[in-house]
Amino acid sequence: METIFTLNVRDQFMLPFLRDHFNVSDSALHHTIRESHKETVAILKAQGVNYSALRSCLTPTSDKNEAAFIFDSSVIESGWYGPKAMGQLLPLLHPQSPHSVLHGDLLGRDQQRIYELLRDSMVLARSFAFRHSSQFFCIYINNLSDSALARVHERLTLYQPYVGYIPATFSSPAKTYLASTLAGAFIKLGSRVIVEDDEDRMEHENYYLSPYSFASSDKNVVSVPAINYSLFLNFKIECPVSEPNEDDAAFSINAISEAIIPLHECEVLLEDGKHGYLKREKSGKLEKAGVINFSRTDLAALIKSKITSNYIYNLTYLAEHDVMKFNIMLEIPRKDGGYPTRLTASLEYIPEVKLVRVITLT
Repeated sequence: METIFTLNVRDQFMLPFLRDHFNVSDSALHHTIRESHKETVAILKAQGVNYSALRSCLTPTSDKNEAAFIFDSSVIESGWYGPKAMGQLLPLLHPQSPHSVLHGDLLGRDQQRIYELLRDSMVLARSFAFRHSSQFFCIYINNLSDSALARVHERLTLYQPYVGYIPATFSSPAKTYLASTLAGAFIKLGSRVIVEDDEDRMEHENYYLSPYSFASSDKNVVSVPAINYSLFLNFKIECPVSEPNEDDAAFSINAISEAIIPLHECEVLLEDGKHGYLKREKSGKLEKAGVINFSRTDLAALIKSKITSNYIYNLTYLAEHDVMKFNIMLEIPRKDGGYPTRLTASLEYIPEVKLVRVITLT
């Protein structure tokens, strides 16, 4: 089975609907997810895109940045402020770089809170007058190098509607808020873009739904039916999980297994030999995170505490070894007050004994 980089059920109704209204079994849902993913991979391949090339677009990385670029739509002299803002930002990205792009107006009932998040979180390009959060349009980009982030911000400052950006590499109240209000826009894969299209399209027709103009030729646009795009091609902003057994995690587990055990019910197994290996071979990362002297039990407890507070990705079943595994990003605050240390934990899922076994930390 091919690795599923990410499965998005945060705002996708199909899988919960099948489970809740048609009583579809976990086994049948597992096969539905796998077949839908195979279909998505085939759709991409038919248009010249290898799904494997999308890893950095769809999964969090420990060495790249995420940022939310904020534009004041009241300063844009057009009702189509989204395409105007995107037209300024998109050319600033490296022609060959891969990114997921999310977008949306900053919506919400608690206007004071949103104002405070903007005031306290933004790297400002200029001052702004806050009337209502919906006047601000956001373009969220992942997989940005330090130099790319600096370049985009510097050049956007020449564009009057640009207000500044919210750093979103590490967890914060602002990042959590953005996860609740933004939607997927497209994937930039070098000079090509991947967008969702009409479910009713005829085969080999590209009637993509994006409001953005990408190129003079549709040959640069890869379109994927909306349901496939929503499930497998939508980058998910990391944010705290509201409930340990929420649907997004449950269906992600269902992608690799017919047996769903809520992760908060699983114990974390860190074997003595593995603990010694990590302290020996990953000492730099562990020392930076301040956990180099953690006992095996303490390190397992730390992973356990983090495993239900974020989403899981890189969902893989290794048939030759009968191993089901996934990754999770651990963010560990540093005692010296610097940026948190991010560690990718690769974990094996063993539902029959309610265990999650640590494979490695990177």
